Amino acid sequence: MEEGAGNRLWGACSAQEEETYKAIVRDRVENSPFYLHMGLRVTGLGRGWATFEMAVGKRFWNVGGVVHGGALMSIADAAAGVSLATLLDRDERPVTIEGKLNFCSPVTEGVIEARGEVVKKGKLIAVCDVEVTEGDRLVAKGISTYMVVSPEE
Repeated sequence: MEEGAGNRLWGACSAQEEETYKAIVRDRVENSPFYLHMGLRVTGLGRGWATFEMAVGKRFWNVGGVVHGGALMSIADAAAGVSLATLLDRDERPVTIEGKLNFCSPVTEGVIEARGEVVKKGKLIAVCDVEVTEGDRLVAKGISTYMVVSPEE
């Protein structure tokens, strides 16, 4: 997490929530080899929502010369899953059981951002909404379903 990003990440939360959010970033983002490989970075986090960004370019292209749908789905799943993590106990984990993403506009390079937001959280199942944008342009829109798992399961 970058210095100076604090206001955007933690601006409107209590000290206890800030500690929880920092633990989420540390445990679920900074320790994820896949997130690091993709270059995913948390840009905002609050109760029931999360934003990520990722720089994209040729290394993410499909044979058609645009960013692969799998890369878009990866950032969408990260934003939605971490948005749910903000509502869970530290030992609970969100596990994706279904993800749907509509691709709205192609992207070739630049920085994309995904915003995930929890629509409904039950005891075992949660639904999250997600949008992927490049600046003001909608790139993809989706919805994901998660199972909440505990260590004893």
